[in-house]
Amino acid sequence: MNAPVIPVEPNAYSDHWFKLFHTEIAEARTTRETDFVCACAPLPYFHKVIDVCCGMGRHARGLFDRGYSVTGVERDAVAIARARELAGGPTYIQVDVRDYEPDASAYDLAISMSQSFGYFDVATSRDVLRRLTTGVREGGRVILDLWSPEFFSAHQGERDLELPDVVVRERKRVEDGRLFVHLDYPHGCYDDFEWELFNREQMISLADSAGLDLIAAATDFDIAVEPSPTKPRIQFVLERR
Repeated sequence: MNAPVIPVEPNAYSDHWFKLFHTEIAEARTTRETDFVCACAPLPYFHKVIDVCCGMGRHARGLFDRGYSVTGVERDAVAIARARELAGGPTYIQVDVRDYEPDASAYDLAISMSQSFGYFDVATSRDVLRRLTTGVREGGRVILDLWSPEFFSAHQGERDLELPDVVVRERKRVEDGRLFVHLDYPHGCYDDFEWELFNREQMISLADSAGLDLIAAATDFDIAVEPSPTKPRIQFVLERR
């Protein structure tokens, strides 16, 4: 008899997700993403960094290796335990970003990579961004790496993700400005995720409400490449007034 399927909280990130999608990330990808951060917030002007929703700390370690002072913030106990095991220099804090209140002007730069911003409703996203803004100094920056609404509006539906040892069934839909993703793993296990999607105009409005100005929007982690409906990700670079 099959075991009962236990519902999971949206955006909880199960052990299946970590094992299949997060454990074996190519070093070249992390290097490219870290290069982008360094280009947008170069040393020595942006030395102190807070990496929000840092996961297992791959960006935090990469930035530390470049000479930055890095604090990683992560709610998932397994992920942050792994980050601490890997060490590499950063300081880590286990806390939900919705409850985190950095000291005023404590950092030069705040980053939220790999679509780790926008899980909540717009009001909560605004509050989170406002508190991150408070945590960076005047002239400090916030970098958000997000999903593109134009891309996912055009790429809804179902597909099979053929991974090395397993096939995962993915279902995506966009509804009322939010992206919903359902992943079915073997043996009845699954994950559900959802994000608020922000285009350039919506991000300008959100940033303005937090005291930030949009200074760049890019894709492919290349400041010279404009966001495109053919690309799934947008990187927004914001600056505190």
